[in-house]
Amino acid sequence: MKHTFFLIALITLLGCNSNKQTTENTTPSMDQNTKPADPNDRFSVSFISIGAGTDGKSKDQFDQFIPVFEQKNKVKLKYEAIPWGREGEVDYCFDLTGLDTKKQTQFIAETKDLLKGSALVQYKENEPCQQKRN
Repeated sequence: MKHTFFLIALITLLGCNSNKQTTENTTPSMDQNTKPADPNDRFSVSFISIGAGTDGKSKDQFDQFIPVFEQKNKVKLKYEAIPWGREGEVDYCFDLTGLDTKKQTQFIAETKDLLKGSALVQYKENEPCQQKRN
């Protein structure tokens, strides 16, 4: 009886120990050269709705503005357009790391100037894009 109890305790102990090792081995480790990804986007533009749809005219103007800005400044903007609502809501999440500080500032200023008349457009700088997919 004592040997049976001892054998069961030993098997249980070894079983728990092997699970612990498996967990430790599957957890990714971070070395000194690994940095977590920056969750922030340099700039985001949100076309929102308050029960009656988005400002389609402003969105169309913005969609036309992006390639014009790229062509005029000989740059390629890295962004993601993420639809998230039932009434045409969409977030444009811009990385802007490919642009120098002057061009980033210029893009943000021109965007805000273009869309300044719409109450259904929101901006964020250096914050996570609200609807960004993982």
